[in-house]
Amino acid sequence: MLTTDKLIGELLFRHNCVIVPDFGGFVARQTSAVIDYAKGTMQPPRKSLLFNRQLINNDGLLVAELARTNEISFDEAFKLVQATVAGWNDTLKRGERVTIERVGFMFHDREKNLCFEQDRYFNLLLESYGLGSVHFIAKEDLESVQEGAKIRTLDPAVEETKTQPGDDGKNVIEHPAASGNRRMWKYVAAAACILPIAFYSIWIPTKTDAIQSGVLSINDFNPFHETGEATYVKKNSEYKATFPSVEQSFEDEVNATPEDEVFSIQVDDELNIPVRVERPEVETPVTPSTEHVVATKSFDCIVGCFSSQSNAQNMISSLKARGFDACQVDISNGLYRISAGSAATEEQARQIIANVNAQGFNGWILRH
Repeated sequence: MLTTDKLIGELLFRHNCVIVPDFGGFVARQTSAVIDYAKGTMQPPRKSLLFNRQLINNDGLLVAELARTNEISFDEAFKLVQATVAGWNDTLKRGERVTIERVGFMFHDREKNLCFEQDRYFNLLLESYGLGSVHFIAKEDLESVQEGAKIRTLDPAVEETKTQPGDDGKNVIEHPAASGNRRMWKYVAAAACILPIAFYSIWIPTKTDAIQSGVLSINDFNPFHETGEATYVKKNSEYKATFPSVEQSFEDEVNATPEDEVFSIQVDDELNIPVRVERPEVETPVTPSTEHVVATKSFDCIVGCFSSQSNAQNMISSLKARGFDACQVDISNGLYRISAGSAATEEQARQIIANVNAQGFNGWILRH
């Protein structure tokens, strides 16, 4: 939720006056760019803020924006503003500062007067977005540099000097020490690049097997890495499959195993591979009277397919209780298909489907 103090800074971007009901108003005016020749800085245009204690009437701007942003009613937003103002007054009475983000802070002076100081590090003028202070060489500093250059040219101890044209067309004299330091750092940077390349161009061909093997590893760049001789140790292992030692055929043993049991095949002393045996689906024979009734008609109204036979029987019982001639049609892909009734024609089957849907089931027609 956007609070009142944060919303004040947002509104001052677009408006020049924001009134906080029963507290005061912030009035903004645009000021031009400021150039300080003594310090060599230039500040961009900005908004200067003043706090007027007399502006306490609610103009609706702050409350309406708070209600719209937080999607609350106008009365709820007005109560939030009043609560914020009450908290500010309590903070000021304790002699502490009230800080408003992007705006500034307020405090009481020794005479208990309410004072306001604007945030100097944040610019509320949108036209100056992204502009910062610009630093330049002050006129006094430029004159002192030129005066020092003239003195050095008159000193006979200075044997070598270089002149470069300045921005004003005059020659600026460069001290030989500065030129020498720059040349020295160039040599240091070149040595820092060349020495590692020269070292590894000798180290890798002579101390590693990267050229013979054609593989370059990260350890080849570490001079302190020791590589031992590679030795091949033959390990005799026999693949052994362990099964329960029961005196019966393998097929009977698998059929007697529960569905969640897994055989373990031991490859060696440290490796065992779990193997799950999948059994083919076996259709359970059912009696024509209760479990499976072969449809003699051309159409069946299917209302459900179940993997569990008990669930299929529950569906048949529920349909028969509602007056349908329900039966199990067949088993397809391991699923028991339940019919709400059979019909000789498609029109009769659609009528049964309509009755099934009216009872809250979802059916579809199976053509034989």
